Amino acid sequence: MAVVAGVDFGTLSVRVSLVDSERGVLASAVADYPLHRKREDPEFATQSHSDHMRALAAATREVLQKAGVSGDQVLSIALDTTGSSVVPVGKNLKPLDDYYLWCDHRAKAEAAEITAAAEREKLEAIEWCGGVYSSEWGFSKLLHWLRHNPGKRGECVSAFEHCDMVAATLCGITDPKKVKRSICAMGHK
Repeated sequence: MAVVAGVDFGTLSVRVSLVDSERGVLASAVADYPLHRKREDPEFATQSHSDHMRALAAATREVLQKAGVSGDQVLSIALDTTGSSVVPVGKNLKPLDDYYLWCDHRAKAEAAEITAAAEREKLEAIEWCGGVYSSEWGFSKLLHWLRHNPGKRGECVSAFEHCDMVAATLCGITDPKKVKRSICAMGHK
């Protein structure tokens, strides 16, 4: 018997399933977390890393209880997250703000700037994504955050895509230089 936890972070909840190599799916659980929107800014969509981790802990406790499995029987965790959700971090991988979610479109001007620079420099990679860099993607979101948070810029050590931040947190990594990064997640969905 080999038990694996499958974890899927979505826009509004995290789902955790325990799968046994011989018996298949043992149990599943879901825990919600809030989506922060602003009536006065329909482009705004953020979530808190701590809310995500609380929901993951709750769903994990529930699925273990439902399946009658102890945590030490889980051999590995497979993670899946909603792409294009970026968080700036400071020292010790401390989030400096909430995640800019995939559906946060405040970085439209920054995306247009990146597109214009790529066209001007004849950057071949811009054609790989249809010729336009999106406000949903990581670098435009990071540039927007840096421009709109001048008081926190000095604390910013790096920025992480959700998948990399969750994996680092679960592994207890606090040095941004030691975090293994997804090859494509930050730059493109």
